Amino acid sequence: MKKSNLDRTLSSSIILITLAFVLFGLSNSDLIETFFTYSIKEHIDHSIKYNLDFVLIFYIFLCLQVSGYVELKYKKDYLLISIMSILFTPLAIFFIIKDKDKND
Repeated sequence: MKKSNLDRTLSSSIILITLAFVLFGLSNSDLIETFFTYSIKEHIDHSIKYNLDFVLIFYIFLCLQVSGYVELKYKKDYLLISIMSILFTPLAIFFIIKDKDKND
């Protein structure tokens, strides 16, 4: 067996084991039942009220991931794109990049 096939098999098995643990944990909790009883607005209100720190961490992580993608794909400055992404939203970066490409 080649090294790349061994690595792929090992990583796939680790992903499957992790997925099995997550599904087992979800099946034993009442999270799924409460998920379907509330509306989307109630979920958003609850997340902002009780989990604002996780929402902000997820937003910053998403912004930095988009900035890294833009840096690698379009050869832009990572720090500038990161700041613009955090201030304007990650989706706005793709519109700014497209407009600059049209002007060049």
